[in-house]
Amino acid sequence: MHWTCMLLALATPASLRRLSIMHQRFVLQFTFDMLYFHLLGTTSSELCNVCFLFCWLVGQDDSSELPLHLPDRSLGLEKFRLNKSQQMAVLDCVSAMEQQGTYPVRLIWGPPGTGKTKTISTLLLSMMVKNHRTLTCAPTNTAVVEVASRILSLIEESSAGGGNGCFLSDVVLFGNEDRMNVDQDLTKIFLEKRVRRLQKCLMPSSGWTSCLSSMVRILEEPLVQYASYVEETKRLIEELAKKEKEELAKKKAKNKVVEVKEDLTKKEADKKSIKIQSFKEYFMSSYKRIEDDLRTCIDTFCDDLPRSATSRQNFRCMTEVLHLLTDFGKQVQSEPEKQLQTLFRDTSDGKNSCLFQSLVSYAEDSVRSELKQARAQCIEKLNYLSNNFDLPDIFDKRSIEEFLLQKSKSVLCTASSSARLHYLQKAEPFDILVVDEAAQLKECESMIPLQIPGIRLAVLIGDEYQLPALVKSQVCYEADFGRSLFERLSSLGHPKHLLNVQYRMHPGISKFPVSSFYGGQIDDGENVLRRDYERKHLTGPMYGSYSFINIEGGKESSGKHDKSLINTIEVAAVTRIVQRLFRESVETRRKLSVGVVSPYKGQVRAIQEKLGKTYETHGGFSVKVRSVDGFQGAEEDIIIFSTVRSNSTGSVGFLNNVNRTNVALTRAKHCLWIVGNATTLVSSKTVWQKIVADAKERGCFFNANDDTDLSGAIVKAVIELDEVESALSMEMGNLRIGGSRSGKSKTKYV
Repeated sequence: MHWTCMLLALATPASLRRLSIMHQRFVLQFTFDMLYFHLLGTTSSELCNVCFLFCWLVGQDDSSELPLHLPDRSLGLEKFRLNKSQQMAVLDCVSAMEQQGTYPVRLIWGPPGTGKTKTISTLLLSMMVKNHRTLTCAPTNTAVVEVASRILSLIEESSAGGGNGCFLSDVVLFGNEDRMNVDQDLTKIFLEKRVRRLQKCLMPSSGWTSCLSSMVRILEEPLVQYASYVEETKRLIEELAKKEKEELAKKKAKNKVVEVKEDLTKKEADKKSIKIQSFKEYFMSSYKRIEDDLRTCIDTFCDDLPRSATSRQNFRCMTEVLHLLTDFGKQVQSEPEKQLQTLFRDTSDGKNSCLFQSLVSYAEDSVRSELKQARAQCIEKLNYLSNNFDLPDIFDKRSIEEFLLQKSKSVLCTASSSARLHYLQKAEPFDILVVDEAAQLKECESMIPLQIPGIRLAVLIGDEYQLPALVKSQVCYEADFGRSLFERLSSLGHPKHLLNVQYRMHPGISKFPVSSFYGGQIDDGENVLRRDYERKHLTGPMYGSYSFINIEGGKESSGKHDKSLINTIEVAAVTRIVQRLFRESVETRRKLSVGVVSPYKGQVRAIQEKLGKTYETHGGFSVKVRSVDGFQGAEEDIIIFSTVRSNSTGSVGFLNNVNRTNVALTRAKHCLWIVGNATTLVSSKTVWQKIVADAKERGCFFNANDDTDLSGAIVKAVIELDEVESALSMEMGNLRIGGSRSGKSKTKYV
């Protein structure tokens, strides 16, 4: 039945027409081969789900809605303060795991600022509560780290240490540590760091097993241990004395009087350092050392060992042992030396009370009874762990890594890194695959995690109206090689959960992107609608929440490093604005984050060189200069966007890309200031014509010469540019290369 469904889907002409001629052969053959080999090991229910997915891939199923089944019992989502759209998305994904015959794919459409990462982290936590094993992937290290950071803080804040059955030890992040830029908090769940901590505790000679047996011995036979210690210490003292005499005799025979005196002084110091401790001193020093080692191991197991590695009772017992050992140590510390030895002469488990049948006060007898009972409880718990807590017999780094990946409930990595999970032996299968930034993941790359055995549900979260995957080959680009599975399913009408409230942008910033790119389907959150969300960092209407700053006199030219375009006049304008923002931040002592964005790497480099490292050491002010591609997923208080293009033909190159424009316009929280040549942008007949028209219509369009300070900075830059051009012209004339510059068009500068 299911294979018939697939073959019909493959043979449907209408479905094949949805694919480009070059792409259809590759995708259909690749997908068919992938499914064929994958289905060899699937159950009937899994086979049904994969068939649904395949039918969606080729567009066979025309259903536009998924049946929504919400779970009967609450997951406690109210404490996460999700809005309605976020909550419905999470509940539908959770319910899909509990319903038979539902579609195996869920799409969550997350436009900028709509709480996509919050939704993902809540979904992952909900799946952990339901005991579903989850794999979370993303195309970039940055995206994976962002989700990992959010789930980490969510578990720590919401469960207060596992109150809802979720523990950090069940979450593991793996990948390249340097590229992920793992901070101190993320080391709690990062695989390599976790392995190093566990490796110390799993070593047979110095780890958990050794500490456990040492603690049992010191509690059960302290006097025997002390006797051995005294005997060994005396032997060392005797050996030292004997060695002293032999060395002294040799030196006397050689008449080395000075050396003999020095050696005598040194030996006397050595004798004092090997002083025999009293029983209480010996016991407390040994007990404290073993207790510290044991505590380190227990803390490590509670923080880093997946809960499925052993029983809940063992973890509870380890926690109880820590409290018992602390209390017992305090009681021993307050007990007199002689009574302590008397107490420990009884090597039984502490139930016999003959030790206290002496002429002592009732109060002393009561204290010693508590001490005896505490000792017995410690021994009982330690013996329980010794008999029931079976650790895996692994010591090397690779084996511990495999063990953690096999047992963890929630695993996070990049899509390419997930290839490693195909080779896990004896691992519990993953139930759910969650893909963040799914619209940036090539369809072929998404097949890497999708082929992992056992996955019953795939949740793709992204926004096809932002930047897609990078494809450098023009042939591949024209063949839609960079298209994502998310985009394909969306184009085929697969229903999506739209996160429809944005919490990032001031309404003045969100107005154009929401109306132009998202059909007005996104609402502004209550936080951005409040009066205090509007910030005024510089004086004048030009520096409100949203503005287009027109600079007519700029010139676009190729940079000195490559052919990437730069506009030195815009560089000067942007630099001056940043300088004024820094001064305002320092004077008002208000923290401020600024992002400078440009579509061209040449312009990014030019601005970085102009700004230098002036602001790197100031903690309250930060400025980041990146390309549009480098800013996807990021946000700053203020964004200054340099469009660069300035020509008489209206050519704007890849600035006309709607996805790239969408990303550039949706990074700012409080202020977005666009710097560009309005004439060029309007002449382009692209989306930028609408942006300029919208700014004028809303009263957000300003000429740079309306601001005296900014105009002065631009004039200065123009003069410097003319001087450079004149010098170059003279040099070219002297070399008889360029001749005169007659015919050069004059440019009007502001």
